[in-house]
Amino acid sequence: MKRSHSIIVLAIIFSLSFFGAQSWASERIYQMIGDTTAIDLEYTTVVIEMPTAEKTFTAGGPLSYEAILKKGHQVVDLSAFQVGDRVKVKWEATGQGHAILSLNAK
Repeated sequence: MKRSHSIIVLAIIFSLSFFGAQSWASERIYQMIGDTTAIDLEYTTVVIEMPTAEKTFTAGGPLSYEAILKKGHQVVDLSAFQVGDRVKVKWEATGQGHAILSLNAK
């Protein structure tokens, strides 16, 4: 009987530490498909609108320093993208808004 209590206590401790570690993680990273609605080459910022079931979600912000930009299967500069391009965007929410981590257009 004592052994089963020990296993239950260990399982509770493990699950609390696992879920607690998740809450300490920094920013969450998201990935969706949408259309570019604005591109500012001078400030290296992009705005993407992504339709969801209920409404359209807008993510916009500067490219991260390590952003990966691809069009087709080639790495490109932001200038290769145009308003209206269908893109897969990866971004993270930050204290200042959104940081764009990657853009990929077919």
